[in-house]
Amino acid sequence: MKKLLIGLFSIFFLVACSNKKENVAPVEAGPVSIAVGIGKVIPQNGVSELASPVAGIVSEIAVATGSKVKSGDLLLTIDNTDALLALSEINSRLSTQQESIQSARLLKEQGLTRLREKERLLDDARELFAAGAVTGESVRNLQNEYDLEKQNQKKLQSDIQLQELQLREIVSQKSTKAEELSRTSLRAPMDGIVLDVLPKKGEAVDRYETYVILAPDAPFFVEAEIDEMFSNRLALGQLCEIRIAGSAQSVAQGKVLSISPDLKKKSLFSDSGQDLQDRRVRKIEVSMDNDARLLINTKVECVVHLN
Repeated sequence: MKKLLIGLFSIFFLVACSNKKENVAPVEAGPVSIAVGIGKVIPQNGVSELASPVAGIVSEIAVATGSKVKSGDLLLTIDNTDALLALSEINSRLSTQQESIQSARLLKEQGLTRLREKERLLDDARELFAAGAVTGESVRNLQNEYDLEKQNQKKLQSDIQLQELQLREIVSQKSTKAEELSRTSLRAPMDGIVLDVLPKKGEAVDRYETYVILAPDAPFFVEAEIDEMFSNRLALGQLCEIRIAGSAQSVAQGKVLSISPDLKKKSLFSDSGQDLQDRRVRKIEVSMDNDARLLINTKVECVVHLN
């Protein structure tokens, strides 16, 4: 009898609890007002991987990681022995060609003097021939000498023009050799901070190989990825809070500057390769009212206040 009473009491208790649960109204969640994305701090226009325009051996490294540089500052020097020899040779050819042109012009001036003299003698002979003082043979001989000197003048002028053309070609070659020499001095294309110097002195660098990673001297902003769930609620100008990943404290404030027009796969912001969810993201760029002494590529959380 006692066991029966206990069993009935248990059934009554379970039924009462069940009814109590059915009478509890569900609590509806309020609208989500923020979206949190993972991002990183980068300078405006991104980080530049500088490529060498020539191949060669590194003979000098003028900067180190962390160096601040101005546009035009020397970064690296590639061995320029061959380029210097080529430029020296072309300078020698240029000097020789200029001297040749000067000599040709001098010969032309001397020939022009002779031509004028022969022209004078020919005119005198014609007058004397008209007066019967000289023979026709003398006049013909002077005429032949004059004609020969005139042809010689044309030849000298043609030679000068040819040598001047050769001079212009040598000048063009010199410009090319000087440009090749200048390209062995690798210089900063902009103001910035050197993030990394890849080759060491004495190492070979291939053409178009990255030799320095340079961050431009520009304001920092955050590049972040927002889950596709909130993609249609993003808008330019929305306020954002920047937090160090894993911290609840804001280190900077900002606004949404740009929004990608499409959804993309999660990128390098996903540290774990075990993320099995096929989620897509929308990329945004967020300004920062201060850099909070954040380093480039610092991983941060970007809290977007949705409208």
